[in-house]
Amino acid sequence: MEENLQFLKLSTSKDFKVIYKEMINLREGLLDWSANSSAKKQTASLERSIENIENLEKRIGQLEDGIFEYWAKINRDYQRFKAEAFQTEEERRVFKILYELSTTIYSEEDINILLDTVIDSVIDLFSAERGFLEVVDEDKKVRLKISKDQEKKTIEEEEEKIKSQINEAISVTGNPILVTGLLISELEEEKEEPIFKSILCVPLKSKDKVLGSIYLDDTKPDTFFTSEEVKLLLTLSERIASAVENNLMLMELKESHEKLLEDLREKFKFDEIIGNSPQMVEILKTVADVADTDATVLIEGESGTGKELLARAIHFNSSRSKKPFVTINCAAIPETLLESELFGYEKGAFTGATQRKLGKFEVANGGTIFLDEIGEMSLLLQVKILRFLQSHEFEPLGSNKVKRSEIRIIAATNKELSTLIKEDKFREDLYYRINVINLKLPPLRERRLDIAPLALSFASKFEEKTGKKISGIEPEALNLLTRYSFPGNIRELENTIERAVILAKSDMISKEDLPKHILNGSGDEKDIEIPKNYEELKLLRRKAVEKVERNFLNALLEKNENNISRAALDAKMHRVELQRLLKKYK
Repeated sequence: MEENLQFLKLSTSKDFKVIYKEMINLREGLLDWSANSSAKKQTASLERSIENIENLEKRIGQLEDGIFEYWAKINRDYQRFKAEAFQTEEERRVFKILYELSTTIYSEEDINILLDTVIDSVIDLFSAERGFLEVVDEDKKVRLKISKDQEKKTIEEEEEKIKSQINEAISVTGNPILVTGLLISELEEEKEEPIFKSILCVPLKSKDKVLGSIYLDDTKPDTFFTSEEVKLLLTLSERIASAVENNLMLMELKESHEKLLEDLREKFKFDEIIGNSPQMVEILKTVADVADTDATVLIEGESGTGKELLARAIHFNSSRSKKPFVTINCAAIPETLLESELFGYEKGAFTGATQRKLGKFEVANGGTIFLDEIGEMSLLLQVKILRFLQSHEFEPLGSNKVKRSEIRIIAATNKELSTLIKEDKFREDLYYRINVINLKLPPLRERRLDIAPLALSFASKFEEKTGKKISGIEPEALNLLTRYSFPGNIRELENTIERAVILAKSDMISKEDLPKHILNGSGDEKDIEIPKNYEELKLLRRKAVEKVERNFLNALLEKNENNISRAALDAKMHRVELQRLLKKYK
């Protein structure tokens, strides 16, 4: 615009200089004529001068018309560009709101955060003064509701007859309602004009089932809601209703999950097994179902995941609970001694057998025997275990007398028995005998939700053991623990907390009390790699940044239970930026 005006100024000033110069020349000519010419010459010269003046006036008129036309064109272009810029900015604002809203709709698992974001977004999108969102149950009673003003502040909702009537009509018909120009205030002396209200209300409907409504109103003059806005809000409400329905189902599942866990802990002796993760709940449900049976159980899992603890839970929640629970670690006892440990021996059975000894199978009669690390058992002994499982009979070493023992076997392994079978290191028939009920204990890195409660439980345990006063773990230290992979699983976590309690200098365990490798977020303490050149330095820097970003995302999502919106708020970053990072690392 400024460039056009400058051009106009230069061009017009140039033309006027030319005209002005011609007029000066004409004036000088007239003076010359009056002084030197005859009457005839004077008359001809005067006519020519008049003609020239008329031509100049004509040119000035044409120039003025051109200037005004050019100015009008520039003004029209300016107004058009201004309108297009405003339209583009408005579209950008709308698209931004719609993008953020769609991100929340498809990722948010907390229904309260979902509803809060939805009402804020629709108020912004439709420039409404107030917004109300209600979720109703099957009896049309309000289950959840939220009320906001245009500044996104919660407002105290008053009972309004018109709003109640509209919501009631929505719940019955399932159709949107648009009200424009509703008079809510008559003309009064102190007011210049009456107040009218515009109302837009659409149902939250999923498969012809009305779940609630979104109600917007506005009293700004000349800003009534339109039929196009009704269509837009209806389209949005379909997606919002689907997200609300999914969140309600998820909320019910969580409540059911918590109730189930509470019932399991009340009914069964699961106090020693700490963990609220979905994986542990499923395992405890299975334990509750099979505990009071005689079924053989195989527990698989990495070392330190709590396999023996789970075996104890099975035993002490069965009818055998008052009988012995005997543990044998097949990897810790030499192969030559394991058979005598299991089946016992008679006096004189071998050199050094000075008296008769009862085996674990006989000691555990009526109870449970736990064969830990059964994958380490020799093939010869596997044959005898298989025979016992088939008949519940065995012979002590040095005896030809068959004995019987009614025991239940629970086996555990940290190895893949299927791989050992292929390598001819484990009998396939024995595998199928012990694998009646299979329980897979996940490693701690796959159930990070359990790290915090386990750590706090261990802190309390070692507080009593050491006599030190420990009231808890600082959030920063707890966050570091949840980020660490714990290759040694629960056993490593327990040792870590014991060390921290001993080293703690206050009543709260801090990050300074944790081992260095946990502070570094790795499983070991390797020396830092030194780059040889600048290219290697850039590569290491990129890897370091990626590692930090990954750890940041893992910790953030674990802390907020994979809730994107809550995680973004916690990290004080925009949801779009968080989504970009998540997409980057898939």
